[in-house]
Amino acid sequence: MRISNQYNFYTSIQNYTDGQSLLNKYNLQLQTGQLIQHSWENANIYINGSRLEYEMANINQVIQGTQAAMEMTKNTDTALKNITELLEKFKTLLTKAASDGNSQESREAIAKELQLVRDSIVNIANTSINGQYLFGGSNSANKPFDKYGNYSGNKDNIFVVSGAGTQIPYNIPGWDLFFKPDSNINKIISTNVSFTDARYPDKKEYITGESLFSHVIGQNYVQNGKLDPDKHFDSSYDDKLPFPHSSMYVQGVRPDGTSFKATLDIDPDAKIDNVLNNIGKLYGNTEGNKVVDVTINDSGQIEIKSLKEGSSSLDFHAVAMTPQLQDAEQIKALSEAAKNEGISMKDVTDRIMQAAHGGNLNNTRSPVTIEVNGEQFTVDIHKTDFIKSNINGNKTNGADFDVPFEKDGNTVFGNVSQVVKGTSEYATDSTKLSEVVANANGSMDGQQLQMEITSKSGQTYEVTVNLENSLVSLTRPDGTLIQIPFMSADPNNPSNISSTNPEDITYGQLNDIIGMIASDNIPETTLVPVNADNFKEYQKLVLNSRDSVEVGMDYKGRISITDKFSSNTNIGVTIKDSNSNSGFPPAGTTVNGSGFVFSANNSLTIDDPNIDLIKDLDEMIDAVLNGTMRADSEGSDPRNTGLQGALERIDHLQEHVRKMQTTIGAYTNNIEETNKRMTFLNINVASIKTGITDADYGQTYMQFMQTMVSYQAMLSATSKISQMSLLNYL
Repeated sequence: MRISNQYNFYTSIQNYTDGQSLLNKYNLQLQTGQLIQHSWENANIYINGSRLEYEMANINQVIQGTQAAMEMTKNTDTALKNITELLEKFKTLLTKAASDGNSQESREAIAKELQLVRDSIVNIANTSINGQYLFGGSNSANKPFDKYGNYSGNKDNIFVVSGAGTQIPYNIPGWDLFFKPDSNINKIISTNVSFTDARYPDKKEYITGESLFSHVIGQNYVQNGKLDPDKHFDSSYDDKLPFPHSSMYVQGVRPDGTSFKATLDIDPDAKIDNVLNNIGKLYGNTEGNKVVDVTINDSGQIEIKSLKEGSSSLDFHAVAMTPQLQDAEQIKALSEAAKNEGISMKDVTDRIMQAAHGGNLNNTRSPVTIEVNGEQFTVDIHKTDFIKSNINGNKTNGADFDVPFEKDGNTVFGNVSQVVKGTSEYATDSTKLSEVVANANGSMDGQQLQMEITSKSGQTYEVTVNLENSLVSLTRPDGTLIQIPFMSADPNNPSNISSTNPEDITYGQLNDIIGMIASDNIPETTLVPVNADNFKEYQKLVLNSRDSVEVGMDYKGRISITDKFSSNTNIGVTIKDSNSNSGFPPAGTTVNGSGFVFSANNSLTIDDPNIDLIKDLDEMIDAVLNGTMRADSEGSDPRNTGLQGALERIDHLQEHVRKMQTTIGAYTNNIEETNKRMTFLNINVASIKTGITDADYGQTYMQFMQTMVSYQAMLSATSKISQMSLLNYL
């Protein structure tokens, strides 16, 4: 084979280039510590290395995020711990205030201390770390609470990424801290009229479960109040009087959210415990199952506790009516006439009540005249109140149930929260009325509301809201009858307008009607039939009304009307179910009660799954200032539950904050574990990446030296070969 000089030249160049390339490769590996410098050198190493580099970047991001989140959770935990300690101090001061012997001056001093504690809690709730408010929800850049405890943050959690597709919350929104309901709490309600033994008007002996109902009525069985407290009431005496029975008219809401009305016949010799037992049966208590506990407290007030945890659906109202005769002799005469006619004193009471009101307590007459065995008896009606309120400076009596909305400057609001049936969830503008209505199936059948609305201008409108056919009716000042249907547009075809299905009517739609009327934006003509033109007119009136009046559901699920251009509004609102306080059945029968209650002289709430921490504390401070031990129907604030109620409520508030502290503790532990796991994982991934992409220095150096020796040998051989010629052999 003939080897040409040209072949030698090309072979030398190739060997030179290959040697230089290998030397450069191993030199770069020694310098950088990496097996490859470019993707084309080894696609497998490059792909695996890039993937592991990306994973390490993600892991490092998680590590940094969890470290920052841990700082916030630890600061939040410290803040909650401080609030817990302040609530403990608040409770200690409440206990001190509840002790006997405190003067007005000492109570005022304690109230000032309580106010300082309360203000400190608000300040802690506004804690900011590095420009982030701990309790603002996801709106952490803005101060969440004002000095009144009103919340301007949101309910959202902030999350830190803990892995692919996973997140961990690391904050407690202020809503959760001050307002979130507790699912393990039972609602407790109470009357505020304290019953004493009315046989002895000059004494103040509270009734107990062993007391007789006749002791509650006492001297009120007669007009002149001259009965012997022993002989006329004690069956061991021959002079014991045959007192008439009493009728107790009870209406309320059960823990499952359904309402009821009933009449209890009460024998004068019935023990209070027996009366309470019968009240419990109205709520659904049976021999084998209890849904409520009904008791009498040390101040002679009825307390009812729901045994369904987490439900705010519990209410109670009652008034008892008892025939009141002229004197003891007339009681005997009435009893004798009844005996001669062959009827009982219960039958006599039923006859009197039928003449007095016929089941409609809104129209009770007194006195009334009845006939028994051919004799005429004129009888007064004595009312035994269980609950009294003070609405806008006007005291209610126990027979009143629906009351006007309360006023506070330019705002008018109902005092009854609209709660989704059987839960503790407050209604919002988007909540359907059928979700709240207190009947078993959420139907609007037969549901009708009567509203009396005084507008900004002082004009009063009588309004009927027929929920069964989605129609509102009122009369303009000029006598024109106006009908306004609840209307809805098809979202897929806005020009398709229809009457809203009764079960789909929302509180927002009801509030729009209230706003129209309160702002005097009344249609000139009726908006029936339902069509696009009438719907357009309806929308225009609603928008116009919002310029001057704002109507919506507040944070407690109450209808609230704000007059935007007045500091002391003329607006007044009363809304009641057409079935309210009337239609009471005969004793022994229970019927459905009001479907809706918006503002009422109803029972007081001692405890509830829902809380309003700062305003709850404010009420407790008021109780200290007023020296109110329990709810006092004759006090300046009849709806304040007093110090005894405050001590029970403060325990709930402490438990609530501890629960928040436990929650943030769980978040902290989870984040710390994630941080540790990710730190360890980062080391492992880095180790794996090193095994794939890093060069072995010993092996690389050996390969470099071997290549260097080969390269030098190649250069030497090439040099000698290139000098050879045939002339050397001639």
